[in-house]
Amino acid sequence: MDANLPRASELLAAGRLGWRRSLRTRLMVWSSLTSIVLLLGVAAVFYAALRGVLIQNAKTEIHGLASQTARGLAATLESVQVSGQALAANATSAVRDPIQQRSLLMATIQSDPDIAGAMVIIEPGRLSPDDPGFTWYIRREGSGFFESSVEDLGYDYRVMPWYTRTTGLGRAWWGEPYANAATAMEPFVTFNLPLRRIGDGPQGAVIGMVSVDVPLQRLRAQLGELPGSSNLIPVLYSPEHRLVLHPDPAIAMKLDLDTLATTGGRSDLAPVADQIRRRQDFEVRHRVASGPAQGRVRYTFGGPVGGTGWSFSLSVDEKVVLAQLERITLWGVLGGLLGVLLCVAAVRRYSGMIARPIEDITNTARHFADGEFDYPLAHTQREDEVGVLARAFDTARGSIKRQMTEIADMGAARARLEGELNIAADIQQAMLPAGSEFDAGEAHIEFHGLLEPAKAVGGDFYNLFERDGDSLWFVIGDVSDKGVPAALFMARTMTVLEVAAQLGGSPGKALREAAKHLVEGNETCMFATVLCGVIELRTGALALASAGHEPPVILRADGRREFVPVPTEGPLGVDVAREYPAWRGRLMPGDTLFTYTDGITEAFDRDDQPFGTDRLLATLDPALHAREQCEHLVEAVHAFTDGAPQSDDITVLAIRYRRDARVRERTMVKASLQPPLPGDAVRQLLAQVDAGLRDHRLPATLMHDVHLVVEEVACNVIDHGAEDGREPTLELVATLDGHQLAMEFRDDGRPFDPLSQPTPDLYADIADRPIGGLGVHLIRELAEEVAYARDDGHNVLRIVLHVPAPERTA
Repeated sequence: MDANLPRASELLAAGRLGWRRSLRTRLMVWSSLTSIVLLLGVAAVFYAALRGVLIQNAKTEIHGLASQTARGLAATLESVQVSGQALAANATSAVRDPIQQRSLLMATIQSDPDIAGAMVIIEPGRLSPDDPGFTWYIRREGSGFFESSVEDLGYDYRVMPWYTRTTGLGRAWWGEPYANAATAMEPFVTFNLPLRRIGDGPQGAVIGMVSVDVPLQRLRAQLGELPGSSNLIPVLYSPEHRLVLHPDPAIAMKLDLDTLATTGGRSDLAPVADQIRRRQDFEVRHRVASGPAQGRVRYTFGGPVGGTGWSFSLSVDEKVVLAQLERITLWGVLGGLLGVLLCVAAVRRYSGMIARPIEDITNTARHFADGEFDYPLAHTQREDEVGVLARAFDTARGSIKRQMTEIADMGAARARLEGELNIAADIQQAMLPAGSEFDAGEAHIEFHGLLEPAKAVGGDFYNLFERDGDSLWFVIGDVSDKGVPAALFMARTMTVLEVAAQLGGSPGKALREAAKHLVEGNETCMFATVLCGVIELRTGALALASAGHEPPVILRADGRREFVPVPTEGPLGVDVAREYPAWRGRLMPGDTLFTYTDGITEAFDRDDQPFGTDRLLATLDPALHAREQCEHLVEAVHAFTDGAPQSDDITVLAIRYRRDARVRERTMVKASLQPPLPGDAVRQLLAQVDAGLRDHRLPATLMHDVHLVVEEVACNVIDHGAEDGREPTLELVATLDGHQLAMEFRDDGRPFDPLSQPTPDLYADIADRPIGGLGVHLIRELAEEVAYARDDGHNVLRIVLHVPAPERTA
């Protein structure tokens, strides 16, 4: 349930519900929202349909305007071309009569109001050797005409681009707009034609040219006649694609279409330029790429202006086309909103009629919440849904009264049970030893344990007790199941184990004795996994036996973490094993023995992932004291589970072994053999060891054991370590630390674990025993600790011998 929602009791206690949570308000709101959604849906459909119709009609209309304007421009320009062609046809026939030539020019200008000027040039000597040629120019000027020879205009026509192009091309062409003194600075466009002798075909020699001028104002006037021209963008393109007429003065007569599309920022005009080059009618929808109208959608229609080489386009913004649609849609939405308001008013009236009986029942519920179960309940006689609700509420009232009486009785019983469980939990915790310390001469033991049951009481346990002042016994166990049954079996198991340990012997014997007693009368088939151990306080010698329990961890002072491979049998309470074999080793000063139950490794997070043994080893810190070690690990487990329910009891026990630093003596001796190995390699290695230990005056018996161990290990490495003809390298580090001599052999030979060899049968006939194994067996008997590991491609064998105290003399 959403934590932000108020409780029903809070709403009832407040009396009348607020308008925000009222059923009447919800009816009005949902009805209004439904009406608005329907209105918006109809408006959206209407808008989409009408939008398509308007755009199509506008496109058809603008396409027609563009075609009509192009035809008007074509009529004007083609009329000018016809007049120019007539002038060119008659100019060569009247060449020898200047007056007749002038009359032809004047008649051409007067016959076509679109022509503002005309010019004839016939080069001297082209018709005959003695022909002086003829050049004359006439243009309109106010109500009269301006006339002049071409030479009097102040330039040599032979070098002018328009003349050289006309005579060079040999065909008619339209020039780009220009304005100069000859045109009275009025912008003109010119239609230029070459002159040939009468009777010469198109390939005949060019003897001059004629040109007729058309003022741009005449063409601009035709574009100004477009309807709605303020919203349209007409553009006239010259044969060279220059934008001759354009509403933007910054573009008109200054840029050509290709330049504008490629470097002028109007890449959206590239399709238009392509269609104009193809001389085709076109329709292009594009989005303006730059300028004040950037981002707007435009429709552009156009095509060629007849056969003149000119082109025309007409553009319009989509926003202009849709302006009328937006006005219509706005009025439609306003009308729809008015309808929604009328609908809301009607719903408000009828929702009150529907909600009033519900409000009466709600008022009765408020009195029920205050404990007034006999308050009158209305509407029970109605035949509709409200009547059914009222009668059901009346039936529930009697049931609630009965259940409240039962709940009160159950609450009292639960309170008594919880009190008893709290007392049991206190008693169980009191049975466990508190953290403490033991001292035996220079040896110092500190231990600490923690138990967190999954329920009020649990089945995990641990215990420690000293015996004979020289040894510390400890047990840790995990009873099957949880709760009160497990707690009772746990108390019985702790008592039996303590009595069995006090009888003496080894941890294995103690487990076997306890197993006998726990099997008896165990009809519930409960069982407990147990780890039992004893530490010799003076030497740190350690013996462990397990009845199905998790292997403990030894945290070495040098930072190593390693699980102890304790042999294990079945848990106590199920059966009695014939033997509970013991693991023996030694705790060095600074080492910590850490034991735990499966509540640590099997603690699950929210994703159902276990804490596991890898995280256990990574979390343990050899530098921490026993109490810190326990608290640190339990905190890490809780952080890992992140609030997930605890599925099992959590128990840890840490035992840390130390020696007084003031009496501690530590010496390190190193020796090695490097290939190629000499024939007396073992003798040389023994000599290095003797030299390093000579000043410590170790007992002769110990040195004899040292020689035996070094000789056995070195021979095994030399005889079995060679691989592919390569002799191994052997390194030995002997550390003398108080009452211990630790020897670590490290070689790079082929992998070989001497401890994996089976124990030889010493009682078998010597002829029947296989060769080998006796040396390793002897080392096991002499050493307090023997361990093998494969580390970084090396065999590592660690052997610890006990250094006896020197004998005192009288």
